[in-house]
Amino acid sequence: MMEDSKNLLKKVTVEKLSFGIGDVAAATGVSQSQLRYWESKGYIQSEVINGSKNRKFTYKTLINVQQIKTSLDDGFTLAGAAKQMQTRADYFDTLRSFFESRFEGMAVTDERTEINLGAFDPEPGKDLVARRVENKWQFTLIDHTK
Repeated sequence: MMEDSKNLLKKVTVEKLSFGIGDVAAATGVSQSQLRYWESKGYIQSEVINGSKNRKFTYKTLINVQQIKTSLDDGFTLAGAAKQMQTRADYFDTLRSFFESRFEGMAVTDERTEINLGAFDPEPGKDLVARRVENKWQFTLIDHTK
């Protein structure tokens, strides 16, 4: 079961999704003119596909737009909202990098959840496993040489 979850994680990638400016505007409630302005200020980026004038935005950019909008709605200035978004993006990029490099598998049952974080550096013959039992995380080393 652990191996199946590792393969599933590798197959799930949203980086390949792209959206037109109208799609991003509709999904986030931010006008197309605002999106163009934010892009001109460097707060968000788009790609031009095949030399056309059509902008394509990644899923990550769509999330960033939503985060900026939420911060604006909370009273931040545009510059402050963009800074908040960048801080969150950096945070999630770090977490994603960690899990992509360490994730070996996951098993979920009614009783517990178990995440294998791979070889434990001080003891390479053992894997570090995080287990959630009764909503508390516990860590253990599992010998994977057996």
